Amino acid sequence: MANSVKELAQKTLQANKDHQYALKVYTERLEAELATVDKLLTSAEWDEQDDEVDLDAGGFVLIPGSVKPSGPVAHSDLLSKDSPFREDAIRRQKYLELTTIHPMKNKELEALAEAVRTENYRMHAYEAQRRGQNALTSLNQQPQSYFEMNKESIDWEGVASKVSSSISSYVQRSAQECKIRWLGDRHPEINHKPWLDTEVAQAIALAANYPDGRVNWVRVAEQLGTNRTAMDCMRNAVQRRNHVWTSGADDRLLEAIKIYGIDNWLLVARYVSEDATAQQCQNRYHRTVTPDLARGPWTDDEDAKLRRAVEAYGHSWLEVASSIPGRSNEQCRDRWSERLNPKVAKGKWTEEEGGKLMEAVARVGEKWKEVSECLNGRTDKMVGVCPVSFELIADPRL
Repeated sequence: MANSVKELAQKTLQANKDHQYALKVYTERLEAELATVDKLLTSAEWDEQDDEVDLDAGGFVLIPGSVKPSGPVAHSDLLSKDSPFREDAIRRQKYLELTTIHPMKNKELEALAEAVRTENYRMHAYEAQRRGQNALTSLNQQPQSYFEMNKESIDWEGVASKVSSSISSYVQRSAQECKIRWLGDRHPEINHKPWLDTEVAQAIALAANYPDGRVNWVRVAEQLGTNRTAMDCMRNAVQRRNHVWTSGADDRLLEAIKIYGIDNWLLVARYVSEDATAQQCQNRYHRTVTPDLARGPWTDDEDAKLRRAVEAYGHSWLEVASSIPGRSNEQCRDRWSERLNPKVAKGKWTEEEGGKLMEAVARVGEKWKEVSECLNGRTDKMVGVCPVSFELIADPRL
């Protein structure tokens, strides 16, 4: 009799602990949802701006200062149950969901990670209880990162529901979409560090084992063994041809600017060449072909403005250039470094400087930026055109 009472008391105590743990988990979930609501309220005014940024990926032209068009009837009214257009509005919304690119925002990515952790908390606690262990103690024994590693038996429908509710948008994330994003991009095991030259060379060599061009990138990623994704391996192992700027390419760049403006560089790059990147086109336009760029000698007035701008902004050359119409940030930097900077030596090279230059080149090679840092008062361009530099390049034994 005493044993049965004791056993009953132990079961009651364990049930009480389990109930307390369930209440704790539920409380934490409510607190997390309240925190999410607070974040949404704080950032609600930015949602429309975030959505506008997504348009560029879909091939739309962005017009500075423009606002989204709005119809005479709100979208929510068209979808209401008593709307005669409800069926058509639902079909249109479904079409937009399937055809419009909606990159996940930071809030959704945070919600994705939190939802995966919650799923793994649940499974870990269930397994602990099934083995007769204290669920709370078992959870506390593991670091938070532990609950992001498991990939099996995750309820992706539940994860998708949490991610979709993390922002105030009609975009609903599917279970498959969340699964692909987590396992193919956000999982902690995936290596997102910059690629090493040796790693790129190895990936290229592995891809070369497929002479017909039908590369098994999943297999290449496994053989590489550096926790890269198959997509990342393909992106780095397939060498993109370097775009060479010619007069014809410059003409196409100017034509593209007339069509798309200077805020749609992805579309401009597609128009210019399949090998040109958005960054290359932007730099080429602002630094070389823009008709607003001054190419003549610097005037005394421009030099005076440059001195004042450097005094105000330091070496933030983009801000400096904004104070001098017609001059690019590179022009301002070069003018200051080579002519106006009082700390830069402008006389002939001394024998002592030549010796320091030879020592620096022997140590770091022909990296003139690093070499110039070893020579106070000489810029990288000065170092590159120094007679001693030419001698070192012509005869490495010096």
